[in-house]
Amino acid sequence: MVLSEFVGAIRRRWYLAVVGILLTGVLGWSASAFVAPTYTARGLVLMLPSKNAVGPGGNPFLGLGGLDLPARVVVAYYTSAPAQEAIAEVTPGAAVTVSMEESTRGPVIAIDVSADSEANAIEALNFVADSIPDTLGRLQDEVNAKGNARLRSRPLALDETAAIDGSGPLRARIMAVVLGLAMTAVLVYAIDGIVLRRRLAREERAASLAAQDAAYDDEPDQDDQYDRYDQDNRDDRGDDHVVQRLHG
Repeated sequence: MVLSEFVGAIRRRWYLAVVGILLTGVLGWSASAFVAPTYTARGLVLMLPSKNAVGPGGNPFLGLGGLDLPARVVVAYYTSAPAQEAIAEVTPGAAVTVSMEESTRGPVIAIDVSADSEANAIEALNFVADSIPDTLGRLQDEVNAKGNARLRSRPLALDETAAIDGSGPLRARIMAVVLGLAMTAVLVYAIDGIVLRRRLAREERAASLAAQDAAYDDEPDQDDQYDRYDQDNRDDRGDDHVVQRLHG
């Protein structure tokens, strides 16, 4: 599609473009109205060293080094099918992502929840946060960690209210507007091409008919041919009469 042709089509069919833009606006509003917003919540859980590693009267926050790997083991469990199924049973439709909080250098586990309601988002967040100590304990049971040698965890920060994520309706609105404008442009260009082709065909037919009429007008009429033939015969008879009189 040549840009000049497209601009020309828009100028000639501006009324169609206006109608398409208005319909695109309606489409964009409808898309945002029918796409429900999502609710997001976030929580952070900190891994803590064992009591043996801290020692009597020690500070657990000074012994966080080396806990990154155990934290990643816990994160890996929540990516498994059994963990996701357990979360889905508690809050159907909620999307939960458990990952390492890369903005910190410590063993911090991040829980990101997205749900169709604020209640479901908070419920899913609390369920996962509360399950981390049990998951950590079960994993240590499997390696026979005992007593004061066991790692611990504690919530670092948990959202009490979910935030509304309006990106879904916004994306739907943008996609609807882009689609509507694209369809408007294509339809205007196509309709303009059809109209121009039909007009050109009519002009060609009119020119062809005009040429045929002109050619027909240039040809001698049968009546004119008969009159000329009759006049020639009379002239010949007149000449014969004059000759006879001269020889008479």
